[in-house]
Amino acid sequence: MQNMLEQAKAIEQFIIDFRHDIHMHPELGYQEFRTTRKIEEELERLGLSYTRFEPTGLMVEIEGKPTGKRVALRADMDALPIQETTGLPYQSQTENVMHACGHDAHTAMLMGAVKLLTANRDRLNGAVRCIFQPAEEGGGGAEHIIKQGAADGVDMFFGQHVSPLEPAGTINYCPGGAMAAAVVFTIEVSGKSAHGATPECSIDATLAGTQIVNNLQSIISRRVSPFETCVLSVCTFHSGTAANIISDHATITGTCRFLSRETGAKLKEEMEKVCSGVAAAYGASATLDFKVICDVVSNNGTVISLLRKAAGNFLDTDTQMKTIAPMNAGDDFGAFSRFAPAAYVFLGTEGNGPGHNEKFCVGDESLSLGAAIDAQMAIEMLDYLTR
Repeated sequence: MQNMLEQAKAIEQFIIDFRHDIHMHPELGYQEFRTTRKIEEELERLGLSYTRFEPTGLMVEIEGKPTGKRVALRADMDALPIQETTGLPYQSQTENVMHACGHDAHTAMLMGAVKLLTANRDRLNGAVRCIFQPAEEGGGGAEHIIKQGAADGVDMFFGQHVSPLEPAGTINYCPGGAMAAAVVFTIEVSGKSAHGATPECSIDATLAGTQIVNNLQSIISRRVSPFETCVLSVCTFHSGTAANIISDHATITGTCRFLSRETGAKLKEEMEKVCSGVAAAYGASATLDFKVICDVVSNNGTVISLLRKAAGNFLDTDTQMKTIAPMNAGDDFGAFSRFAPAAYVFLGTEGNGPGHNEKFCVGDESLSLGAAIDAQMAIEMLDYLTR
């Protein structure tokens, strides 16, 4: 019997063509109607039923032996509001929208895995849920589809992200906290307005706000361990409407990044203390809105060990798998790890990176490997859960 990579090579042109078609017709988050329909058409050809998400995206389950176990593979589908300038023959045909982060490749690899798993149902000790997710790029797509049942009943999750910065045919992973949670915060400071000539009649929101900004910096240096990855950046400050009026309101916004949920909870608590305490010292009040845009991507050790076993079926894991450092970039795949053990890894493709630029591109030669890894991981996870 051919191994999974050999089977993937046999459908390599399908995977490449599928990806090129999606790349030429990119769609922004929650607008992936054409992409969703293209996936549906292929599932219908395979005779598979599926569940649509609203407004876009879907999931399909491939049933093997009725063991009661279920694992999930996830790919994101959305593009970015960037004008592509790669000059590729399959360059985006949509003005100011392009796949500048490889989600077209993720979708094509998972579609390839669906075909492989359908052909290997007899090897599945349970069910495999393949999730085609909308709106990863800041749209909260993972949380959105989790509310529609995407994570229900899943025992393990796995996902991949292409990396043109890594050699083609390599698998790159970070144990534990791999990608940071991304937070957008807003602080509203309220005081009392007065003429600039009579400051004693005011409660100066600008003054209170600037002191809040100054004191927020002490959280990282004095409240968070130097061994914890944690970033707090104030990025905007808006206060006042006239040169001779003391402002009664200030709005401060920024972002935080951290690699553990415990650190995130502590950071929020300390920020609330600073905001309320400093504002009170100036007679003002302040509120903090701490919005988690995407959760920490936390790689479970057991799932990583299963990845090594899966890849060992057709790769030299000593030379083609390596650990990488954690990164402060975010991905909403982290939301799935709240529900079951999960791993998210980077597939080397070569090309041009990093992501989110107008010349981003990935090589096609690794796409069949990505599909094979997805499919083999589903088999290994189900075998582990039922042994």
